Amino acid sequence: MSTPSGLDIERSSAAYDPEVATSASSRRLNRRGLERVRWSHDGTHPGSPFAWKVLRGMLRLSWFTQFRNREISGAETIDPDRGLVALAWHTAGLVDPMTIVQSCDKRFIMVGRHDLMTRPIIGRWARSIGSQPVLRQREIDEGTTDADFARKINHRSLLTVAHTISAGHGCVIMPEGTSQIEPRMMPLRSGPMRIALNAAAAAQARKYPLPSIRPVGLHFREAWKFRTDCYVEFGQEIQIDDIVDDEVVDSLLQGEWKEPNFDSVNTLRDRIKQSLDILTPDADDWDEFHSWSVISHVEKDAAKTPHDTWSSEVHGIRNVRDRIRSGKLNSEIMEPASRIQSILKSTSLDPRSVGAEGVRPTSPTRWFGAIFGLLLMLLSAPLAIFTLPQALLAWYIGNNSDEGLDARSTFHIMAVTFSPVLIWPYLVFATSGLLLMNYTELIVWQITLISVISSIFMMPFLHISNLIFLRGYDAFFDLFTSLSQSRLRRNDAGSRVKVDVNEILAFLK
Repeated sequence: MSTPSGLDIERSSAAYDPEVATSASSRRLNRRGLERVRWSHDGTHPGSPFAWKVLRGMLRLSWFTQFRNREISGAETIDPDRGLVALAWHTAGLVDPMTIVQSCDKRFIMVGRHDLMTRPIIGRWARSIGSQPVLRQREIDEGTTDADFARKINHRSLLTVAHTISAGHGCVIMPEGTSQIEPRMMPLRSGPMRIALNAAAAAQARKYPLPSIRPVGLHFREAWKFRTDCYVEFGQEIQIDDIVDDEVVDSLLQGEWKEPNFDSVNTLRDRIKQSLDILTPDADDWDEFHSWSVISHVEKDAAKTPHDTWSSEVHGIRNVRDRIRSGKLNSEIMEPASRIQSILKSTSLDPRSVGAEGVRPTSPTRWFGAIFGLLLMLLSAPLAIFTLPQALLAWYIGNNSDEGLDARSTFHIMAVTFSPVLIWPYLVFATSGLLLMNYTELIVWQITLISVISSIFMMPFLHISNLIFLRGYDAFFDLFTSLSQSRLRRNDAGSRVKVDVNEILAFLK
């Protein structure tokens, strides 16, 4: 396989299928709620355009809050007139589709686990934007539902999604079927391939352009951490025109789901797997991935072109990975890199702390940055405090949920996304009312009116104050990283890092 680093290699990272625990929420089946989900088999998007714009705007707050740095590549090549199937590995719960939605201008139709459509808060929004539920084989095997009901809901949902895509809309699909935390993909489910093939058949029947099938690399420095870095990479389109199943066209136009050809499904699954493997870490474990990162940082620093962005790091790590696997780089280089990675991990540092001279020196300006950051936090605290209750709640639930570590950041974005409609207005209204009650010349309706106006007026200022607070937060906590790096540079472990860096440089010559 030819990779972005220009090398033909065999992928050596085998797929795995872990025992992923079933959450309590997914074991609760709301039949009536699922039957009430809106659907459409004529190509019309089943969701509300207004609800989509509102929710996308609310998610925009999370896009800027959850991630310290955000980068996008390839989105400019997406055809606005063609349907889009965006396929990505699944490593951070609802954060994954959020990042794709925020990275391009398409209106999407979502497919998700059945309980996401029937929950009290998130379910209402999911239904309003036209999201479609699916019942997995796991729910059937565990007795959560019976096969007939699952088939009814799934065929209705898959048909809705296929027709909606064919009409030019987008769809985000995680073909692994569940979120997980390992740096390699699980076996892909057949559902996404069936949706893509039938969407293409529906488009062909209506004389529309075939939908674009695009792998998407979702790169998070640490997906389950708050204020991590995010890079969304739209890969090259996957060929589909040679495997469109013409036999399903008539059934689709009659509103009946028909399974596409088995061989076509497997062919498309292989193409998607090959494309996505390249755009994921594709490592046996995170220690291996970070060891590749150490090598890349040392190499780029020695060439006087150090990585200055997360996307640059991602491509550098990928280049190292592919060169080792193709034999272009001696695999023994991993031994000193692994030792360095182990030392960095023990001191809560990452490969950015290492360069061609060993542990990087720190800048004394970090102290000024920390002081400035503290001032920013204090300056914005009077307004940022309105986000504190839900932030603490999200932190607590994320750390104690049975959904797993990969879902931790989902609770972060939910707190930020729904604050403008569920929390901020009421907090501002109550605060305004209490303050205005000191003015005895105002009567109740005047206090109420002023409080409502204040609630609306203050929304953008609350968001801006949060962003200012977070900039200060970043600068302040950068100091602790700098102090850890200084301590490592001065002790014996730092000397061992220097020796191992020299060994890496010898392999790179």
